[in-house]
Order: sequence, then C-alpha cells, then structure tokens
Amino acid sequence: MTANRAVWFTVAFAFAAPIMSAAFRENGRFTGRAMALGIVFATSIAVIVVIAFGQGAS
Repeated sequence: MTANRAVWFTVAFAFAAPIMSAAFRENGRFTGRAMALGIVFATSIAVIVVIAFGQGAS
C-alpha cells in the first residue's frame, strides 16, 4: 500500500466510522453492536474510496 492510499484510507475511515456507527444506533444509544457494524461498514467504504481515488504513481 502506498502512502497516498494509506492517507485516503485513514481519512475515509475517520469520517465513515462515526457516521456509520450513528446509523446503527439502537433506540438512540450507541451499543457494542452499533460500533462493530459501524467499523465493518466504514472499512468497506474506506476500501472503496482507496480503490477509486488512491491511485499511486503509475
């Protein structure tokens, strides 16, 4: 993984993790399940962002 891709992954994950965790709240409360689902979905979103935008030197 290039540094450019690592930066894209970190930034995308930092934005997606809290948003996705909030989306999976249960009765307005953050639970362990909500956090776990948020992390899983944030990772998949970050990977997609890396593939789309994190192009290394060609």
